[in-house]
Amino acid sequence: MIDQETLNKFDKLYNGSYSNVLKYVICNCSNAEDIKDIVQSVYLELLKILQKDKSFNKGNAYILGITKNKVSEYYRFNYKAKIVSLFSKKDDFLLLDSIPDNVDLEEEFIKKEDLKFIWNYLKRKKVIIFKIFYLYYYTDMNIKDIGIELNISESNVKHYLYRTLKELKFIMKNGDEKNV
Repeated sequence: MIDQETLNKFDKLYNGSYSNVLKYVICNCSNAEDIKDIVQSVYLELLKILQKDKSFNKGNAYILGITKNKVSEYYRFNYKAKIVSLFSKKDDFLLLDSIPDNVDLEEEFIKKEDLKFIWNYLKRKKVIIFKIFYLYYYTDMNIKDIGIELNISESNVKHYLYRTLKELKFIMKNGDEKNV
C-alpha cells in the first residue's frame, strides 16, 4: 500500500516532469510502439524509489537520468511487454450496455480506424517523420521547438510535416498509397 505523502510527492514530480520525459523518450526512441512502455517504466521506477526513500528530494534532472537509463535498458534487453485483454467475453456485454445511446458507434469506429491507419502509415515512414508528428500533435509542441529538440532546421520540420500531411490527404481521399 502506498501512503498519501508518497502519492502526493509522486503526483508533483510526475506533473512537473512528464512533458520533458515524453519529449526525451520520443526523441531517443527507435520504435514508436515503445514510447508508452518506456514512459511507464520511468514512472514505475520513480514510484519504487519514492516508496523506499521517504526523504527523496531530487528533481527533474534526476528523473531525466532515470529516463535515459530506461531507454538504454529497454533497447539493451529488447524488452517487449505482452498485451493481455483486461476483459473476458462475458464482461464485453456489460461494456456495450454502458455506452450512452447518443454515441454513434459507427462514426466512432470509423474515426478510430482512420486514426489507426494514419499512425500505422506514419510508423512506416522515416523515424524522424513519426517523431515530428508525435511531438506536434500529441505533445502540442510548436515547429520551432521540435526543430530544436530533434536538432534539425525549422524548415525541415515544416517540410516533413506538410509533405506527409499532403500524402495522407491524398491517401484518405483516393485510398491509394502507391501513387503518392
